[in-house]
Amino acid sequence: MRVVVNRVEGSASPYEMRAVSEAGVHLSMDGSPAIGGIDAGFRPMETLLAGLAGCSGIDVLSILAKSRQKVAAFTVQVDADRAETDPKVFTKIRIHFSLAGEVDEKRLKQAVDLSMEKYCSVAAMLGKTAEISATWEIGRVPA
Repeated sequence: MRVVVNRVEGSASPYEMRAVSEAGVHLSMDGSPAIGGIDAGFRPMETLLAGLAGCSGIDVLSILAKSRQKVAAFTVQVDADRAETDPKVFTKIRIHFSLAGEVDEKRLKQAVDLSMEKYCSVAAMLGKTAEISATWEIGRVPA
């Protein structure tokens, strides 16, 4: 697996970067306005949270599909706390799954537990420095 990151020349932000995956998919990143960035992309730590949401979301949807659950809508929200001193790692991460459709809550709990405890490699890595908790609800999916 390889990702190449280059600074975006000519950007109004001195920190705007563009990551390119092996498949040619692009991700924009930038620094915060506090350090001179202009929010032209994800901040690097946000990409980690997005990776957790994507990894666990794919796991949960896949596990639910295998158990013939019918998911009509799906959202994952991740909130995190960081250490106050450098390197300001994540210390607590809360991940919340919101689903709509014909989904049995017992099956959803099993899917979330399997993702968090066995399958999601992002959760396994972030769990080395942060306490990760997961919650879920069926019936209401935020916009």
